[in-house]
Amino acid sequence: MIDDWKNHNEKPKPWTINIENDNLPLLIQKLADFSNGIGLIGKQVENTTYWLVNHERVIGAVNIRHRLNDYLLKFDGHIGFGIRPSERCKGYATIMLALALEKTKTMGMDKILITCNKGNIASEKTIIKNGGVFESEETEINGNIVRRFWIKTDLIKGDMMNGY
Repeated sequence: MIDDWKNHNEKPKPWTINIENDNLPLLIQKLADFSNGIGLIGKQVENTTYWLVNHERVIGAVNIRHRLNDYLLKFDGHIGFGIRPSERCKGYATIMLALALEKTKTMGMDKILITCNKGNIASEKTIIKNGGVFESEETEINGNIVRRFWIKTDLIKGDMMNGY
């Protein structure tokens, strides 16, 4: 999956799959540590990464931040996700985000913030399809515009996966 991203001259998403990804056991251990609040750096908070796998092929990954700090509240939100370039436009992102939202509900989160860069139409459609309601735009220091969407977990139904 990482090679797929690199072959398309893109940085893998979510950010957590970028750390020391040449050594899978070490990456898995770091991700487990992050989930338990161990080894966090900078603006990180406790977070858990999940993989979307289809027939033993890793399709994508999603990262759930357990809480928001000031930075995450403004720019990154509770969830970051990415689908490998060769598997896009097949509905995987919608499925993966739906599964992540179910997980946030079981974690006791009431309202989930999800962001995407302005102009990332595919991510925006995925967020809206999963119940995202646009709130605002924020501009990062580098000029990038981030669109912010909220999803209330009490509106998440257990049958979100029907049809998939």
